Amino acid sequence: MKKLPRKYRDPLIFLSLLIMVPSSIYFISMNFGDQRLHVEKKQWNPAEAADQGIEEQLLKRAAEYVETRLPTIRGLVIIKNGRTVHEKYYWKGGPREKDYLHSLNGPILHALVGIAIDKKMLAGTGQPLAHFFPDHAAASGSLTISDLLVVRAPLLWGDGPPEYWALFFSSDRVGAALQILQPGGENPGPAANYAAAFLLAEIIGKAAASSVFEFADKHLFAPMGIATVAKTREKGGFMDPFTGFALRTLDLAKFGHLIMQGGTWEDRQIIPGDWAAKITAQPAGGPGKSLPGGWQRLTVHGKEAITARGEGGQYIVLVPELDLLVAVSSKSLFPLAENSGYDHLFRLLVVASDAELSQQALTADPEERPYYEPNFVNATVVPDEIRQFFLDFARDIATQDINRILYHYAKGYETKDTNRGFLDKLFLDDDDFSAMYGFWRKIFFGGSGNLEFVQIDKLRIDGNRAYLRGNLKYSYANMNEGSFGWFALENLIKLRGRWLWLGTPEYGEILDRDEYFDAEVSAELAEFIDACGQSLVRVAGADDKACFDEEFLYNGLQQEGLHQLLQPLWEDNSKVKMHITRTQEAGEEALLQGYLENSRVGSIMLPPAMKIARGAGKWRWAGNGLN
Repeated sequence: MKKLPRKYRDPLIFLSLLIMVPSSIYFISMNFGDQRLHVEKKQWNPAEAADQGIEEQLLKRAAEYVETRLPTIRGLVIIKNGRTVHEKYYWKGGPREKDYLHSLNGPILHALVGIAIDKKMLAGTGQPLAHFFPDHAAASGSLTISDLLVVRAPLLWGDGPPEYWALFFSSDRVGAALQILQPGGENPGPAANYAAAFLLAEIIGKAAASSVFEFADKHLFAPMGIATVAKTREKGGFMDPFTGFALRTLDLAKFGHLIMQGGTWEDRQIIPGDWAAKITAQPAGGPGKSLPGGWQRLTVHGKEAITARGEGGQYIVLVPELDLLVAVSSKSLFPLAENSGYDHLFRLLVVASDAELSQQALTADPEERPYYEPNFVNATVVPDEIRQFFLDFARDIATQDINRILYHYAKGYETKDTNRGFLDKLFLDDDDFSAMYGFWRKIFFGGSGNLEFVQIDKLRIDGNRAYLRGNLKYSYANMNEGSFGWFALENLIKLRGRWLWLGTPEYGEILDRDEYFDAEVSAELAEFIDACGQSLVRVAGADDKACFDEEFLYNGLQQEGLHQLLQPLWEDNSKVKMHITRTQEAGEEALLQGYLENSRVGSIMLPPAMKIARGAGKWRWAGNGLN
């Protein structure tokens, strides 16, 4: 065979490498890596937004709003007229990334109940719970399946009364769930919805003689091309009826489309049509309004919408009048406040999808809110005075007035900058502010821009100090300092009744950012936490004998039972970290309150009233309560 001339061979080799290297990186990242690299494309029934009546300029404005205002979103899918017109992933999201649904499990389970009734596996919603749980007949009382389909309270992952965690850590979840659901008050806590969802999952499993995951896979997900059970098991994923399902953003969109089509998927009736109408018929203003856990009918910019949401930032929004569907997945590691900027995104998309509203928006002032007002994405309760501090700060940095900006910083902020240049010393030689100017310059070099969002993950107020964890995002790219506007939150101090930036003190009793939210404990207790904290999630072994009392018992769970409950929640036990937020000592016993980080489903609270006891000068896990 004649050899190809070098002048042709070398360019061909170069072009081949140019194609093969990116392709190999993409293949490896999608199949073996953490799946962060992906090609932006519409995976299901694609179409151009303009062809489906969406104003592209306004869609672009909504997309920019996501990037600049909603830091926790991982995926956004928009379906118009049954066609995918927008599919994009953010943060560490991607087309294969799954998120736990939290309270959005409710609508999935409600659909599964309808399917089970249609297949004669369940007799109907009036069927007593005692039929499924004969060992708990007395606790079941007069409760029926119908009672489990009611949205009872706002649903926050791990938030609210202790009953939630008592249910989570119970050795008899059925009995504990039934006890929570018994009539006993007009305002049941969030645990009531988790109890109802768990019992529904158990009932479906009993009726189908399989797990709820296998039933959902066969009768709901597989017909829509959604891979659940097999893929999750293949990757060692965590599946527990109490925790529920994990789905991709596109999976949420497909489920929403199924509901919007009256339970029909490609001419196949998956959910009975009358049942799909029934579970989405909650009237606006009725019981359950704006509450997660089921479908609610609300108004979005004057259009009637059917919505379902999970507290980690999972949303399905249906607008039948516009044949519009929006699905959102978020980080899912913590509950978000109701007003975290998502509602504004849905308003933008409704406007972009309606011809009349689009024309009004295109001719109006594009700034639909005050230029200085940031979005708040809070994973915890934030007092009004702290929120007001950020509003004032956002307003003042937008003026680019240095004196107004300095007004928010405490004297002695950060540490003394002894390496300031000659011009800095000449123009800013005021000892009051010399300590902070170096850092101020790093943030605002080249103009301050606007404050786009404030993300507060944790907040602890201790007297006149507020310890914060989260991020700020500014609307500019500071290439000089290598920053794109992201800055970690620092601490605040209250002086003369006014909150000010304190920074990260060089000297102080608490320096480690992760420890800002932990209680101060004795050296002896700190030694126990370091030595035995992770023993709660590890497989029982020789090392655990020194950490557990021989008579350990918590809610009926022995040491091995607690291990079996907690161990699947972590991909890597070695990365689990325990935080103690409060202690209560009484002689040779103590109660610990706190949480464990780095689980698959967010922070896990320590079992309520978990006791440790001291014997022979050493603390050990002992079980429930104080004697």
